[in-house]
Amino acid sequence: MLKNYLITTLRNFRRNTVNTVINVSGLTLSLACCIVIYAFVKHEYSFDHWHEKADRTFRVVSEYQSNSGTDYNGYVSYPVAEALRQEFADMETATRVIMGQDEVVKIQEGSSAPKLFQEEDAVYTDEFFLKTFDYQLLAAQSDNLLSTPEEVVLTRELADKFYGNSFRGKYEELLGKTLMISQRPYQITGVLEDPPRNTSVTFHMLLPLKDYEKRNEWLQNWDNTSSDWSTFVTLPEGQSPAQFEERLAIIPEKYFKGEDASRHTYLLQPLPEVHTDEQYGGTNYPAPAILIVAFVTMGIIVLLTACINFINLATAQSVKRAKEIGIRKALGSLKWQLMLQFMSETFLLSLIASVLAYAIAREFVQVFNQYLSVVIDYGLTLDMSVLYFLVGLILVVTCMAGYYPARVLSGFRPVEALKQSINAKQAGFAGKFSLRKTLVVTQFVISQLLIIGTIIVASQMRYVRERDLGFATDDVAVLFVPGGDVQGRETFRNKLTAQAAISEVSFNTGPPMSSGNNWTDIYNPAQGEESRFGINQKRVDPQYLSTFEIELLAGRNLREEDEILAEDSINEYNVLINEKAMRQLGFASPAEALDQVMYTYGQRKAKVVGVIEDFINAPLQEEIYPCMLHSRGTYVWMASIKLTTPQPVHELTFMKEAWQEIFPDHFYNAMTLDEYFRYGAFYVIEDLMYQGFRLFAFIAIAIGCMGLYGLISYLALQRRKEIGVRKTLGASIQQILYLFSKEFTWLVLLAFVIAAPVGYFAMQAWLETFVDKIPITPIYFALAFLVSILITLVTVGYKSLHAALANPVESLRNE
Repeated sequence: MLKNYLITTLRNFRRNTVNTVINVSGLTLSLACCIVIYAFVKHEYSFDHWHEKADRTFRVVSEYQSNSGTDYNGYVSYPVAEALRQEFADMETATRVIMGQDEVVKIQEGSSAPKLFQEEDAVYTDEFFLKTFDYQLLAAQSDNLLSTPEEVVLTRELADKFYGNSFRGKYEELLGKTLMISQRPYQITGVLEDPPRNTSVTFHMLLPLKDYEKRNEWLQNWDNTSSDWSTFVTLPEGQSPAQFEERLAIIPEKYFKGEDASRHTYLLQPLPEVHTDEQYGGTNYPAPAILIVAFVTMGIIVLLTACINFINLATAQSVKRAKEIGIRKALGSLKWQLMLQFMSETFLLSLIASVLAYAIAREFVQVFNQYLSVVIDYGLTLDMSVLYFLVGLILVVTCMAGYYPARVLSGFRPVEALKQSINAKQAGFAGKFSLRKTLVVTQFVISQLLIIGTIIVASQMRYVRERDLGFATDDVAVLFVPGGDVQGRETFRNKLTAQAAISEVSFNTGPPMSSGNNWTDIYNPAQGEESRFGINQKRVDPQYLSTFEIELLAGRNLREEDEILAEDSINEYNVLINEKAMRQLGFASPAEALDQVMYTYGQRKAKVVGVIEDFINAPLQEEIYPCMLHSRGTYVWMASIKLTTPQPVHELTFMKEAWQEIFPDHFYNAMTLDEYFRYGAFYVIEDLMYQGFRLFAFIAIAIGCMGLYGLISYLALQRRKEIGVRKTLGASIQQILYLFSKEFTWLVLLAFVIAAPVGYFAMQAWLETFVDKIPITPIYFALAFLVSILITLVTVGYKSLHAALANPVESLRNE
């Protein structure tokens, strides 16, 4: 029986080549989408589950009650980890990490020329890190790595990169070797296996926090925080997070003063939830839940579209197969046997499509990883679980797409089937509210929803990229510079500004909009210490405003003597504040804020000497941060270079030559400000969502067009005699085209009536995640409707025109 089914199935595929190609193509595209989405979702939700103590390990997060509301932070003050170790002797571990550090590594082997490497994934951490997390050690000098300030731990990838094949697989021989990292000597004390990509703390190199602490005494300030910091704890077995959170209340009570103690709340966030967290902010470019839900939904939609195609075409072809069904029933075939035959056909089509889909998905994953490689080593892969998922998907598709056509076809009465008197209504193919029309409308609704979403997401992303940021982005280059070399920086500035191509050079801790931000607290003494709030602070020089063309609204710019004042006095320094900070400090105008003395951490006096215009220093999902610019502290790590004319940065050879002369032991990596924003992964999730919308919309529309083409091909075949009669009686080509197009046009209109309000509320909800957003206007919906109509008319019109141009003699010959 199965052999007969197989022969019949293959014969039917060959006889209906167009339908077979359409169904296989649609299922292939939809299954490929589902495979990629499954791999993406599995990857996102697999983060950190592989740690042995993942169920007992938590990130310490904080909530701060400011005057403007609650601030949710995924980081806490640097001293918190040490305080936890002192206060809670029963706690298993507490570790802290400083992520996202760039370091220059210099290797000198014998008499050969030194090799320089720029490493962007350096992490500073302590001796408790490798006791908290499970990273496989390939070689180690001791069980207490990173306990001294002169050691470094490398990953296998970095060790092979630094030393080539010389020590591959013999990492014990690397132990004790010296590396110069940012001109400081470190000894290699351990080599780790490369960490899995699905970890929240990504690194290629581990450096000791004790060394970082020596160079940055301000870390011990309880009121200073940074988005680069994370603190993790491992609780003892048997203790619940809720119990430990109650005990955590002692930390702010003991270590913060006055009302500030009641403003801080420390909580525990489970380690596996860190990556996808939206409220406190994840690590390693988290994919928020809304993105995952959106991709899963679009995958289901694309699969549903392909199944609708299959049902439509199968029911359309059912009338042609009525005689076959009648013969089988007359020969004794039971209904379940016929259903099994038709379901088998669907299964075989799905199986063929799944093989093609898997091949396409593998290629797509490589392209996807390469696309994201600019900002992150994502490493999406198709593992064995994808094959199990694909088997389940084939069964789901077989049931979804094959059950109804099989039920319809197997239910034909033998007498009517043999007489070929089965009509369209019996096949679920006629009537005002027929299944075919319902499915076609559903397809149109899906397509229009995706078109509406794509247009609005594209418009918002264009607005994000093109809106006025409040500072100059054109003709600005940025370059990471040695942090503490003040004299070298000034020499570098003088050499560059002597060139006609350079107008300004500013040294700072980052451009106005930076991927990492440093915060401190500030308050107006006239309002009392209870008015304290967090302020984004940037260390800059007097050239900062002119380099980025930031407008000074009142007062004066910073001066060289402001930096001298800041260095000579730990208690007083001059600052610039933006309009947002001005308003939060209680001043009605820039002039009113001038010469007022504010208090920052440790009761240090910050005198306002100028007020600058607000510029975008936060993602567009958030409001502009209150911001303070000052010269206090000479440790800066970025040069911002204003060019006089637009030109590629890599062509500025004099800049590279000056760098190599002044900083021979440091890596040169100049880039435009736009490249820096891309490198810093600004709006990477929104861009991924936009690209996903575009891709899924294209696939859904392509599948829909293929289905329409197959459907109109069937209708043209069924109505060829009617067309011949009409043409013989004088009908024009336009009238024939109208005959086919009018029904589908009404279906598109009906679908639009359904899709428009659904699309409006869905996209309005998405836009609410942005503080700065575009308004949703009728033009988006009109454009989506016109695109839908155009696609439908082109698809329907092509086959209709072919039918209208056919010679009526051919269709009427047998009459």
